[in-house]
Amino acid sequence: MDIPGKSDKQPVAVKRKELAQLASFFLKQHSAYDMIPVSFRLIVLDTKLLVTKALSALVQNGVESAPMYNAAEACYSGMLTTTDLVNLIQYYYSNFSYSEAIEDLGKVQLENYKDLLMQFKSRQTNTLCANPLDTMYEISRRLLATDYSTLALVDEDTETGNDVIVSVLSIYRILNFMAVNIDDKKKLKQHSLYDLEIGTYGDLVTATMDASVIDIICMFVENNISVVPILDDNGVVLNVFAESDIILLAREGLLDELNIPVSEALALRPDDYPGVHTCTQSDTLFSVLDIIRKTQVQRLIVVDADIRPVGVVALSDVLRALIV
Repeated sequence: MDIPGKSDKQPVAVKRKELAQLASFFLKQHSAYDMIPVSFRLIVLDTKLLVTKALSALVQNGVESAPMYNAAEACYSGMLTTTDLVNLIQYYYSNFSYSEAIEDLGKVQLENYKDLLMQFKSRQTNTLCANPLDTMYEISRRLLATDYSTLALVDEDTETGNDVIVSVLSIYRILNFMAVNIDDKKKLKQHSLYDLEIGTYGDLVTATMDASVIDIICMFVENNISVVPILDDNGVVLNVFAESDIILLAREGLLDELNIPVSEALALRPDDYPGVHTCTQSDTLFSVLDIIRKTQVQRLIVVDADIRPVGVVALSDVLRALIV
């Protein structure tokens, strides 16, 4: 395939190493503390909370994850995420009625949630954490060693030895911090996604506007993905349906109506919703980081000249290319 902007002057491995050395050096110079804003909101869930109330807290606050805290043992206990909600929906929708699911989950506390999750899902609860003094390089490698996009920053109370949840750090925030603060942006502008082999290509999971929401949720679970491109009859990208859309459905009280078409679910998005953002393989890493920073999207759909999808660039793909 002929890719505009493709350069054969350097082997891919050399280009990636050169860029990764620059980015890794930057990440090693900064700790997680450098990324904590002066003022921010942090939602922490007590493990004595019922699962239904905890998920409601995610929905009402419009967040995709929140750390859990065991007050009895004074320790961090993992993250509750939108992905967990998606897996719960798929499991209960396939095996029980909505009322039975609510009744069942209404009896389970977060402290027993890990056991519940393991009954139908091999992946364990996200218990990743880091100390605020850890470098961004260490934290980046820790995140990339898993398929999680966030972790909790946990410090220790010097008097009691208890865990103190300081903040939550995501791959998005790491990339945003780097895009704004890295000095040598020239190298970011020199290489395209194609040059650096960033992204996942071929055999994309897609759907159309008439697909049901529950069908999309099943796609999420079965393929371990968090976004599905929505195409028209000619295969052109119209939109995407993401895990974050499940939060909007829950907020509207529609989790018992998951047979509605995707078109209806997408209409629930607020006017300021980021929507779908695309790029091409010839786009530079700098331009991709700029889109991510300005729009706060979690992934980009890679399209060809006819706006047909050829791949997906997740934030983890970008960060992985920037780590030695």
